[in-house]
Amino acid sequence: SAKSPPGSKSSKMAAFTIQFPTVDNLEAGQWSPNGTGNGHHNEVGFAERKAAGAQTAILLKKALETAKAAGYHDKLVSATVKEGGKKGIEISGAADMGGLEFFCTQVAQPAARMDLLELLMHAMNKEIDPEEEESKGGSGEVGKLLLSDGQKDFAMIAYVPEDKVAKVKAGEWVQSVIAKLGFGAVVTSSDTWCSAMCPCDPEKGHFPLKIKDEALQAGINYLKEKGAFPDKDESDDDECYSNEFEW
Repeated sequence: SAKSPPGSKSSKMAAFTIQFPTVDNLEAGQWSPNGTGNGHHNEVGFAERKAAGAQTAILLKKALETAKAAGYHDKLVSATVKEGGKKGIEISGAADMGGLEFFCTQVAQPAARMDLLELLMHAMNKEIDPEEEESKGGSGEVGKLLLSDGQKDFAMIAYVPEDKVAKVKAGEWVQSVIAKLGFGAVVTSSDTWCSAMCPCDPEKGHFPLKIKDEALQAGINYLKEKGAFPDKDESDDDECYSNEFEW
């Protein structure tokens, strides 16, 4: 095929490239054309976050259907979603302010019911809807260990985003807590998601209220061992936001 002579308009167009600001020699985002010659620039990770958000929406919908099929009262289901949404936005804010990557917290509404605990986790992870009057969720980029105590049982779920499993694995996180408690059984386990139930036996000194505090400290200790817990004493900053946050 014929080649365009040097200096021609077509050869100049072929040599023309669009460059964006870079960080550590990586392109800072991507260009999304709209088909009219215009478009917009998306920040790094935009496509991945959008895909993750879509998946989280599907998981939240399924968890809602499961909770309703289980016969829970609508008010309990709504309260569980509300608690998850509120905690999610709080953790999202903490991550934005202080680089928080992992978090351990106790939750109330599920009361050691695994299907409700899963629902609450998905409500925490859902994308923030800019059209909602009150922002909810938004903590899908933060690894979390949720702890829930009931009258007779204790339950926990760990979630870790794909891009953080090199530092912390959900299965290991939960197993470390079980090892510290001395009892409990894993329900499901992977690097990104792990759940466990701990039936409490009062004759053995196992009480849900007591267990959740021990589990919380065990979860935090695991993060410290992995170098994944912001420590105020080790931080170069004057303040570490996570130390002021209610775990």
